[in-house]
Amino acid sequence: MSLRNVSLTEKMECAVAGIQDITGYTFSDPALVWEAVCAAGSFTSGGNRTFPDGNKRLAVLGDTVLQLALAEDWYGGKDTRAPEIFTGIRQAVGSKINLNLVGRTANISALVNLSPSQRTIAPSTMAATVEAILGAVYIDSQGMTAVKAVLQTLGLTRSSM
Repeated sequence: MSLRNVSLTEKMECAVAGIQDITGYTFSDPALVWEAVCAAGSFTSGGNRTFPDGNKRLAVLGDTVLQLALAEDWYGGKDTRAPEIFTGIRQAVGSKINLNLVGRTANISALVNLSPSQRTIAPSTMAATVEAILGAVYIDSQGMTAVKAVLQTLGLTRSSM
C-alpha cells in the first residue's frame, strides 16, 4: 500500500500497524513508530513531540543499540576469537547495504514517510529507518530484550550472516 495519497492520521495508523506486524513488537507509544518511519526532511510531529529532523535521532540511537546487541551476543557466546571477529560481524550486519536490504525485504519501505522533495527511498534512508525502528523499540521497551527479539525477527544477527 502506498502512503502517498492518504491523510496524515491514516499514514500514522498504517505505519504503526505495519511496523508492529513486521517486527512482532507492540509499541506502547505509537508516536515512536511514526518518528522512526519519518525520513529526514519530512518535518512532522507525533503525539506531543515534533521531530524536525525526521528519524535521524532515533537512527543514531538504533545504530548504537544494534552494535550493543551484537557485542553482547559475541561476548556472551562461545566465540572466543579475537575482537577483530566482532568488528567483522558488526560491519556485515550493521552495514548500510545490509540494513537497506533488510528494510526492503521486510517491506518497511512501503511505510516510510518521505520528505516532500523525495520521490524514492534512497538506500541510506532505508538503512536509517531500520536503525530508527531499533531505537524506537529500545526506548519503548526500556531495554535490550525486545530489541534482540526484533533483531532476530528481521534477521539482523551474526548467525544470519
